Amino acid sequence: MNKLKIVFNFLKIKLKNIGSVLLKGSTAYMIGAFGLIQVASIVADNINIAESLGVTKEIFMQYLFLGVIFLFPVFLIVTFIIKNNSIKNEILSSLDNNLSQIDDYRPKIAVIPFENLNKDSDGQFLVDGIAEDLLTELSMVKEISVATRKTCFSLRDKDITSQNFKDEYGFDYVVTGSIRASENRIRISIELSDMKDDKVIWSNRFDSENKDIFDIQDEIVTKIVTCIVGEIEISSLKRANRKPTDNMTSYEYTLKGRALNQQYEKNANAEAIKMLDAAIAADKTNPLPHSWKACTIGQSLALGFREDNEEARSDLMASLSKANELNDNDWNALRIIAEAHLTLQDFEGAMVYANKAYNSNPNHPFVLWIYGRILLRYGNLESGIKILEQLYEREPIPMSDINTDRMNRELFLAYYLDKDYKKCEETFNKINECTFREWLINIDIKIKQNKDYAQDNWFVSGIERFNNLDKEKEISLFHLNNKFISNELKNLSQKVFA
Repeated sequence: MNKLKIVFNFLKIKLKNIGSVLLKGSTAYMIGAFGLIQVASIVADNINIAESLGVTKEIFMQYLFLGVIFLFPVFLIVTFIIKNNSIKNEILSSLDNNLSQIDDYRPKIAVIPFENLNKDSDGQFLVDGIAEDLLTELSMVKEISVATRKTCFSLRDKDITSQNFKDEYGFDYVVTGSIRASENRIRISIELSDMKDDKVIWSNRFDSENKDIFDIQDEIVTKIVTCIVGEIEISSLKRANRKPTDNMTSYEYTLKGRALNQQYEKNANAEAIKMLDAAIAADKTNPLPHSWKACTIGQSLALGFREDNEEARSDLMASLSKANELNDNDWNALRIIAEAHLTLQDFEGAMVYANKAYNSNPNHPFVLWIYGRILLRYGNLESGIKILEQLYEREPIPMSDINTDRMNRELFLAYYLDKDYKKCEETFNKINECTFREWLINIDIKIKQNKDYAQDNWFVSGIERFNNLDKEKEISLFHLNNKFISNELKNLSQKVFA
């Protein structure tokens, strides 16, 4: 049953953008078919069908009716293929432009966690949540470079005017502010500072009802972007990609769930699910708790907080499908869908969703992580490497990690695919604990360079660690879109463990 649910929800996502087209096509086909049968009946009454076609009118009409029925699924299949390819081409049409702008300089901005003037721990999630929302909204603008959440929240209580701060982070602009909440009202004071001369270039104070928070965020983001890069089309702010709820209870539960999700701890993960379920119960049309629930379930599986079984995967796909149904431009849902396609080794599908996620949020590390990795598999090695290197520079240790291994492992693979064996060696030496993938690839590199490795500690320890693995299955999990390299590594593995 869970397998059927997984397949059903995955198909819902794939059919989301073409379902209405198929429905309209079906309606048009039925109308056209009915019209054809009516016209054929009139024509048959006025000409001698037996002389013209050699069959009676009754037989002719039966054949026509059966033909209409049998051609209907063919029509739907052709419509599906044409529309599906059209959607893919439309999404990927922005790929080359995106990649051409990777090296372009963009003003760097950070949003420092706002001061909670209420001084209450219960309201801190709201204060941090609003600051993070602004950070997310700004990260959707391609014309600027936005610091990661991890970086921004590590800057709490730091002296942003000090020279040490400027030298270490090199931000062009910094957003600071404070929030005071009372009953159903909220007061936000905000400043945008130019770090070159410690000059406040824009400030404002907003005093409004809680329900107006999204309008306030709109105004703040628009003003900040205008101050930094000048007037741009409002569509560039991607506001339509968010579709916020009007229900403050749902919004507050979503903020609590998101904050708990980002603690990367088992109990917090379980509590995050409860908060997000409460947000969904408060407003079933709010897409954000669904996408963050999918993210939280994925986190629980990746970090071992929950058993990886059909039930868990079914829950993940159900949340993902609902998030995509409510908002098919939600960057968080899109990047998880891209991960799912990568796992299934559907590299074109993965590229479609990763590029769409990048169009929605070109600054978020989660999006850059999947975007860079899929570009490698999609044949865009240079661009994939640039994105992963930039991500490594911005956030070498992702929020859930304790060291740089995950980033260095992916960069090691990238350099291997690019045949840059010098960088491979430098990166391999930075990895604290290599997996079977890095171990096997490093053997291949040593062989290609005619270097001896049989006595090296990494090789000897790997023989013992990886001896009992299902080597062919593990190599398939490398998700390489290159059969020659995959087969080469399979043959190498068989030789090493012969």
